[in-house]
Amino acid sequence: MTSAERFAFLVIDGVTAYNSIGAFNRELGRVLQNIGFDVIYLDADNPELFNQVLRQAVQDYPKRIAACLSFSGFAVELGDWTEQGNLWQRMGIPMLTILLDHPCYFLARHKTPSPAVMRVYPNANFMAFHRDYIRSPYRTSYCKFGAMTYGRPAVRREPKAGQQPLIIFPKSGSDPRKIEEVWALLPRLMQRVIHDSIDHYWGQTARSGPVEASVLAAADAAGLELRNDLTLFTFFITQIDDYIRKSKVNIMVRQLLSQPVHIYGSGLDYIDTTGARGQILPPLGYDALIDKFGEAFAIISMNPNIDDECHDRPYSAMGAGALPISDINPWWEKNYPDLMPYSFDFRDRPVAAVVEKVLADPVTAANVAWQVSERQLRTRTFDTMVNDIVELAIMHSYFTFNFKPPQPYFAKCGA
Repeated sequence: MTSAERFAFLVIDGVTAYNSIGAFNRELGRVLQNIGFDVIYLDADNPELFNQVLRQAVQDYPKRIAACLSFSGFAVELGDWTEQGNLWQRMGIPMLTILLDHPCYFLARHKTPSPAVMRVYPNANFMAFHRDYIRSPYRTSYCKFGAMTYGRPAVRREPKAGQQPLIIFPKSGSDPRKIEEVWALLPRLMQRVIHDSIDHYWGQTARSGPVEASVLAAADAAGLELRNDLTLFTFFITQIDDYIRKSKVNIMVRQLLSQPVHIYGSGLDYIDTTGARGQILPPLGYDALIDKFGEAFAIISMNPNIDDECHDRPYSAMGAGALPISDINPWWEKNYPDLMPYSFDFRDRPVAAVVEKVLADPVTAANVAWQVSERQLRTRTFDTMVNDIVELAIMHSYFTFNFKPPQPYFAKCGA
């Protein structure tokens, strides 16, 4: 049943690996409803039901659909490419897609040629790459995450003497050597750029930072200009970014097997666990993982290769009251100095040593975790992020579909 006064948000839903997008969508819907919007889910896996629900939504909310939201570029390209634009352009519905991965992955989703579609990145690094290299003329922003509670209160951890704290690392991976086997089939020049990029990256940093500078340094040394060759540039970035991330997972899992850590993930069966204290367990669906966040004393996370934000997992830890154990980048170091004793890198500060520190003094670790959780819940949460997205949607809708210039000499063109 609808209200004559309420506006609605459409949310693109569908099945993804471990149902992580579904969990994010439900959290998105929970916050939007708390703000005062109705929420209508469109099932991208069922075209007939999708169309039926969309038609009903347009009937129930005439001119009161605030926007359509999706994660990872789902449904941004629906509809025929005519002079009138894609589906969202023709229906006059602003579409905002929250793109969680680097723009080198699924590049077409980041170049969608429709003024109705606005891209929202979760960190400044991804937006800067879009600005500097993709250069889409259409609207782009970034809107960082915050503490994720999934509608549950944070709980202070109270470690008991003689009881081993539950420390989890939810992360899938795969053997990086498999990628190397594929590279061996590439032309020699491409192999050279890839291997020199990797050497440059590890020579420059022990932390998780962007790989673009390493790719450009290697290509420049090979006499290859990539800055205006987006297709080849993003190919190399995809190779290096994927390989470095899988290599980091490999490093972390091998270290963590020396500690009593529960590692939840797929693709790790290539690692020998003989005599290990840690356990590699099957991956959890996201609903079960949310429950595990509530049980865990500490949650280990690995950033994507960025300098200007962190992964969403530390925010899930903060929202639950657990200790976030993350790798270090400049943003993390600046914003969470009290977590630095519980942070690691890939050269001098191994993650296994951080776990040892937690196990040696869980009371101190629990106190730090609670202080960080309380502060984060006061300053920025997922609810804050959704409120920011609503503001972006209002601006995007107004300027795309309802704009009236305040001066007669301003003429809007393009987006």
